[in-house]
Amino acid sequence: MALTVFAVAGRGDIVTTNWTGGFANSGIIPDGNLTGWSDTRNIGGLSGTIADVNVSLTFSGGNNGDLYAYLVHSSGFAVLLNRAGRDGGNPFGYANAGMAVTFDDTASNGDIHYYGGSGVPTLAYEPDARNISPLSSASLLAGASRTAWLGSFTNQSANGSWTLFIADVVGGGSGPSVTSWGLTLDLVPVPEASQWAMCGAMAVFGAGYFWRVRRRAK
Repeated sequence: MALTVFAVAGRGDIVTTNWTGGFANSGIIPDGNLTGWSDTRNIGGLSGTIADVNVSLTFSGGNNGDLYAYLVHSSGFAVLLNRAGRDGGNPFGYANAGMAVTFDDTASNGDIHYYGGSGVPTLAYEPDARNISPLSSASLLAGASRTAWLGSFTNQSANGSWTLFIADVVGGGSGPSVTSWGLTLDLVPVPEASQWAMCGAMAVFGAGYFWRVRRRAK
């Protein structure tokens, strides 16, 4: 694992991770198998709480419209991919293979579900976020509410296990192969107990001063 920490003035730290090996089944996702593939990584020793999470993912092969992927950490859950391109006009989803993308809730390129279906996408996209079975009908899938965002990790500790799950849910080809994935974590520092005590003392002083001013004004 590569882990890099950048200090951000007035905030906390930007922590980036990138995992490029040690994957189950050499990173190959079984074709047409709902059991799928997963990779769990543990992070420790970080202080502060999460303000924002971005996810990088690179894989090759397979059909992108067959894939369902999510990220889990603590009580957070985000759907990254859910049959990209699949809707009433395209019941099979996008047939092109591979991605080298970043998932970001505020990405300017919009919803990964409609990235275009040509070439290998390499930009930053919003996660699919449709928390519905990938086996749902094409119209239900495309029209589902987007509720499973990366924002579900906000205010949690970054420490602990992070699990990426990917399944190729349609058989008839070869499954894709993951070459890397990682996280960018924007952490906000938690005030020290002494800082909280100082804030409390200032609040009491301010209240007392206001009372004295009111008394003199009578």
